[in-house]
Amino acid sequence: MTNSYNKSYLKIALPAAFEGLFMILLASTDLIMVGTLGAFPIAAVSIFAQPRLVLLCFSRSLASSVTLLVSRKADEAGKEAASSIMKKSLTVCALLLGMLHILFFLFLEDILYLMGATPDYISLAMDYSVPALIATYFTSLTLILQAVQLGYGKTAVIMKTNVAGNIINVILNFILIFGIGPVPAMGVAGAAIGTVFATLFTLIATAAILRGDGFFAESSYVPDKDYFRQILPIFGSILSEQGSERAGMVIFSRMAAGLGPIPFAIHSVCMNICDIYWDFITGFGKASMVTAGQSCGRGSEEDWKAYKKSGMRLSFYMSCAVFVLTLIFRNEIFTIYSGDGIAPEAASIIMIFVAFVSFPEAYGVIGSSILRGSGRTAEVAAYSFFSVPLLRPIMTGLFLYGFGLGLTGVWMALVLDQMIRATCAIYFMRKLKARGWDRILADMA
Repeated sequence: MTNSYNKSYLKIALPAAFEGLFMILLASTDLIMVGTLGAFPIAAVSIFAQPRLVLLCFSRSLASSVTLLVSRKADEAGKEAASSIMKKSLTVCALLLGMLHILFFLFLEDILYLMGATPDYISLAMDYSVPALIATYFTSLTLILQAVQLGYGKTAVIMKTNVAGNIINVILNFILIFGIGPVPAMGVAGAAIGTVFATLFTLIATAAILRGDGFFAESSYVPDKDYFRQILPIFGSILSEQGSERAGMVIFSRMAAGLGPIPFAIHSVCMNICDIYWDFITGFGKASMVTAGQSCGRGSEEDWKAYKKSGMRLSFYMSCAVFVLTLIFRNEIFTIYSGDGIAPEAASIIMIFVAFVSFPEAYGVIGSSILRGSGRTAEVAAYSFFSVPLLRPIMTGLFLYGFGLGLTGVWMALVLDQMIRATCAIYFMRKLKARGWDRILADMA
């Protein structure tokens, strides 16, 4: 019986995990290409990461809300309701993110300086960030559409679409960064322009697939009272979690950027390497959220417990493999990214942290996803607010300025933060289990 649950879980998890893996690897290819231009271009591209993620936290929160609602209606009879949720969410996302993007465009240079950019590379950062804003808007709309596919467990379709878009991105970026034939070399601006066309392709392709599946049936795009009654409680909790996490990450990144262009470039590369496993295990997190939501929708306690066990066990095996491989080959992995002025030896200690953090980040992702799928979004928001925007900056400041540990102190704070979040996730899962199945279903009603 356990094997059947593992197979069902992996059927959802693996496509989502490999999608995340392929996407971050292709994004890493972009960073590697930019890295050949030197440390300043790496810093110029990396400094936009936090503003981009601030914008995406709104669309990701709305997309997660859509997935949770759709997963509870994930059958043919629920397609009309899912279509209505998707179309109204698309309207909300288009208007909200449109306004936010305009504000970011008007104050972009000030925002980049706030993130820690220096005059050494601010012009390069602006060259990259302006077109990257447009790409972020397309990504936000795509997230809403793919949230419906995720709610139905169609992670393989999402993977194929996103991988195709990112392959286009890598090809265009190579042409536009370095220049081929009549196309001039555009450097970091070329990287952003290539991403614009790639994200537009992904948006159009996702919409076409959903239209073919009948999700653009005749229903209103205008949000109504019933829509907001369903979406707002979930969206509010998830946005609180995502927003507080993003605020903490902005402060955290700002402190790292204050160490100077070369330490920040090392930090950015190590974060990118760390994100490879994060994006992979997030696929397992999506599977945990969907299976928990579907189990609650069916009222099956047996399914809920079995899928929870599958997610936690499989993620532990994955973390063990990643820890060993990263620890052994840490210098070789970093060398792939090394540009002018960046020696892998300088990052060797940081890469040990990258290897170790795979354990708590996996438990944190799986645990929080199960809690969300079980209707406990407020609890995830509560401990996320306590951890990332409060404890992480405090610990970073203590290690960085109090003990003078530099970049090592920054990563010590990151690891401790992930350990605290994982501990909170495990505690609330046990507390949820102790409430009893009938209470879980009653709370979700």
